[in-house]
Amino acid sequence: MTLHIASDSLIALSYYALPISLFYFVRKRVDLPYPWIFILFAGFIISCGTTHLMGIWTLWHPDYWVSGWIKLITAVVSCYTAIELVPLVPQALALKSPTQLEEANQKLQQEIAERLKVEIALRQSEQRYRAIIEDQTELIARFQPDETITFVNKAYCRYFKKPLEEIINHSYQPIIFPEDQEKVDRCVELLSLENPVGMVEHRVIVEDEVRWMQWINRAIFNDAEQIVEYQSVGRDISDSKKVEKLKQQETLLKEIHHRVKNNLQVICSLLRLQSRCVQDPVIKAKFIDSQNRVKSMALIHEKLYQSDNFRRIRFDDYIQDLTKTLLRTYTVKTSHISLEIDIDQYIFLDFDILTPCGLIICELISNSLKYAFEPNTSGKIWIQATLDNKQYLILTIGDNGQGLPSNLNLDHVNTLGLQLVQDLTEQLQGKLTINQDNGTEFKIELYKISSKM
Repeated sequence: MTLHIASDSLIALSYYALPISLFYFVRKRVDLPYPWIFILFAGFIISCGTTHLMGIWTLWHPDYWVSGWIKLITAVVSCYTAIELVPLVPQALALKSPTQLEEANQKLQQEIAERLKVEIALRQSEQRYRAIIEDQTELIARFQPDETITFVNKAYCRYFKKPLEEIINHSYQPIIFPEDQEKVDRCVELLSLENPVGMVEHRVIVEDEVRWMQWINRAIFNDAEQIVEYQSVGRDISDSKKVEKLKQQETLLKEIHHRVKNNLQVICSLLRLQSRCVQDPVIKAKFIDSQNRVKSMALIHEKLYQSDNFRRIRFDDYIQDLTKTLLRTYTVKTSHISLEIDIDQYIFLDFDILTPCGLIICELISNSLKYAFEPNTSGKIWIQATLDNKQYLILTIGDNGQGLPSNLNLDHVNTLGLQLVQDLTEQLQGKLTINQDNGTEFKIELYKISSKM
């Protein structure tokens, strides 16, 4: 009897001690998988320990009904625990062993290290990208489909002379010239997956100043192939627009000079046709003089539209062509009359100066060819043009012919040609002097002209 009591007491004590350890273990290990199975085991062990205590109790008190109920409870707890344990075994077997967990942990740490390297590389790449963007002299901006600006570089802020906070999260519309807004909207609307890039030139307003810009717009798409943002790269083209406008004006001026030259040639043709109907030699000569005057002006316009410079013409080239025309007009034989031209090749004259100069030379050379020499006699005509130390033009036209009539009064000239020479000289604010020592030499000092090309 003593043996039964001692054995059951030790078993019961052990059974009650085990659940206490299990409860403590489960409470401390909050990460323990399947903690409820440990609770079931604890209940099963407690029930078993209680049956052993009832074995000692029934030695003196025959309460077998109580002992039976306790055994029934123990049986139920045992069966339930066994049933729940069946599906739990495969799950428990699937749990990683400490070795596997260590390997997984090392692999995870390696992946974390690699990810950190990637993040560092991305961060460095982003910093380099931002540095490149910020250092660009071109303007870079990003904006949403609702025209809200999300990013601009420093060049953008400098160009529009605005701080970053006044640009970000604001619409780009206020900086676009109102008349060009429709053009900009149309360019953006035409961007698509098939045509993601577009170029537009428009005016912008920078502190009440209108400038021209060229923008390259690119649409940015998400995975669903929808436009989520636009990126624009712009540059100032105001200077090129000015050059383009100047080229258009030059083209227009060329066309104007060409048309004026053609119209003057038509006038010459009309004067020539009209002169054929005139029998009076004096009137016929006046027609020829008028033709030469018109030709001298037409030649200027021809030189202008053929030149790259629409303001100035080389004086020597013009005089060469003008004198050739006059020699052909008066059918002068160069074997008898020689023409000497000495003009500084660096003298360039403006249109408003060259026209009266050309008429002066035309009149004086025509007079020399008509009146200075007797028929079939030899002679010389010369034209000189130099710049003095004050850069004033000194124009000399002369011949070694028979000279002017002795009774000619220069203060009261009644011939149209010489009157025209005097009037044009005064128009140019010049000074006219005549030397008749050996033939006739006209010297004209033009103070209004004061530069070379």
